[in-house]
Amino acid sequence: MRARWLLLVAVAWCDSAIAAEMVTVTLVGGSRVTAPLLRRNDDGVVLDLGFDVLQIPAKKLLDVRAETPEADAGDSHQHDIFRTGRLEAREVPELVKRFGEAVVLVRNPGGLGTGFLISPDGHLVTNYHVVENNTRIQVTLFRRTDKGFEKNEYRKVKIVSLQPLRDLAILQLDPEETKGRLPEPVVINDRDDLRVGDLVFAIGNPAGLERSVTQGIVSSTTRTIDQMRLIQTDAAINPGNSGGPIFNARGEVVAVACAGAAVFEGLAFGIPANELIDFLVHRDTYPYDESQPQNGVTYLPPPHHPGGPAAEGAKTAP
Repeated sequence: MRARWLLLVAVAWCDSAIAAEMVTVTLVGGSRVTAPLLRRNDDGVVLDLGFDVLQIPAKKLLDVRAETPEADAGDSHQHDIFRTGRLEAREVPELVKRFGEAVVLVRNPGGLGTGFLISPDGHLVTNYHVVENNTRIQVTLFRRTDKGFEKNEYRKVKIVSLQPLRDLAILQLDPEETKGRLPEPVVINDRDDLRVGDLVFAIGNPAGLERSVTQGIVSSTTRTIDQMRLIQTDAAINPGNSGGPIFNARGEVVAVACAGAAVFEGLAFGIPANELIDFLVHRDTYPYDESQPQNGVTYLPPPHHPGGPAAEGAKTAP
């Protein structure tokens, strides 16, 4: 009788394992486990490892994704000059290899910063303060070759839009210079799902040290400085990183690096991706004006109403 009971339990266990959904779980830190999913709730997930079960608490989870061809490929949506989406979580070196070439060095006569490509047509994003009061801008791309990285420098850079209040700018490379030979543009996160403790990494050119990669976690998602909401991270951000991308563990841009603390270590800030998307969508509101290179916003005078107070005063004036 006992042997029969054990056999029934074994059969039931095998049936549940066969019916279980195969998932890939990404842990905080980038490690991944692929196994049948036995249970998932607010406390975490339980996976079947065949010889044992693995219970992973929710605070250690970064992503749980079903093993399907669609999930492996990731999901992205193309907008007019940028794309958004949700990618598959991968280890940081793999993500750097995929999107690192989209990060560029932006140089002006007085200094340098960082930017990143958002479209195959050469549109790129950087900070407003990187190009502020400058019309001569040079962009350098670093392309991977069999012999290492080579520099491609572009001098015909067009300023498309400027948003001083959000410290954002859109530039565009000249198609005649690039000849269509540009790396894969980045994918921008549009879910606003960044959490405190999430792994992030930045790519930039601090102090001119090209293609530097730094890694950390999200310290706060609601930090407010000068009435602007920022993401705080302990990933190293230094002068020269400004305008560069901050990625999550899936390789999506979640913020634009804008400031680092010179006095205290572990304090760095980025402009959230949702504000970047809002700027990209409404970029026609902030067109660059060649007659006012220090300001991308043109304010028109208020309309004149013949019957308004000004007209009344004009009638009674001697």
